[in-house]
Amino acid sequence: MTESLFIAGDWGTTHLRLYLCQNHHRQPLRIIATQMGPGVAQLKSQDESNFEQIFFDLAGHWFDKHGSMPVILSGMVGSNIGWHAVPYIDCPASAKQIVAGRTAFNARGIEFSIISGLRTTNPLGTPDLMRGEELQLLGWMGAVDGPENTLKSAQLVVLPGTHNKWALVRGGKIETFVTALTGELYSLLQNHSVLIANTESADFSDDIFMQGVKLATTLESGQLLQALFATRSRQVLGELSELHASSYLSGLLIGSDVVGSLALMEKKIVDKQIVDKQIVDKQIAAISSIVVIGDSALSRCYQLAMESVGIKAELRDATEIAVSGYEAIYQALYPSPNLS
Repeated sequence: MTESLFIAGDWGTTHLRLYLCQNHHRQPLRIIATQMGPGVAQLKSQDESNFEQIFFDLAGHWFDKHGSMPVILSGMVGSNIGWHAVPYIDCPASAKQIVAGRTAFNARGIEFSIISGLRTTNPLGTPDLMRGEELQLLGWMGAVDGPENTLKSAQLVVLPGTHNKWALVRGGKIETFVTALTGELYSLLQNHSVLIANTESADFSDDIFMQGVKLATTLESGQLLQALFATRSRQVLGELSELHASSYLSGLLIGSDVVGSLALMEKKIVDKQIVDKQIVDKQIAAISSIVVIGDSALSRCYQLAMESVGIKAELRDATEIAVSGYEAIYQALYPSPNLS
């Protein structure tokens, strides 16, 4: 059996997560150790030497113990405030294109690769960007060197977080995506508005969350701003406790995200079928299942909201999927020699 070591790193805006990985030929990747560090936005200076110092302060002992090994990084580390600015790749983008578009460099004798983010014109007709989520999408799609004709049918994949990504995957490619500001808007309203009086004692309630979702699914286009104030007025009138106000707000926002994003993506699927001169049937075009990749608690909220509109959600763990993505990239960049 052949095996080798490498370091994978998700270097985002708020956190750095490093994984010491052991790649086994034809066996699942093994994570030997992990390290946590500051995100890109938390660095006092975006100077290259600062990124280098932080990385080796965290991972230096791994090199001391195991020797030289390659490093694969993804996320905001490749942005214009990151270690090295890595160009975006235009959608539709295959796994091979993403890997080929990496930026490689050396530091202290170690070979680094930063994975490219993606750029698209989303279903709204506006420019959209992602950095980091493409790694999870690659992990879900499977091996980088797999056949290009896999996943022929359209599949919608949701990656909930601060800036939710709704990605349309078809024909082995990430065809397009749209970003929803759901997580950041929730944080802003929860911490800096009159809607939530007490954030410290909040207690999540499925029932109250679904009340927010239900209202969101009945709104006409553009009515979310009017609906949001009910989070405040219901507390004042005694219909909603301060304890559960955050659950109601979350339901309103996630429900609106689900309804709006589904409408955009279903239209994109139908438009694509028309362009390809395929027969369009509304029932066939409608999305019936969605893959959700994210934190377990947040993913469950999306599952509840989707089930309320008749959509099955398949939940996948974000870390597990990301590790699969790093594994696929490593195997594409550093293929194992043929075994006799």
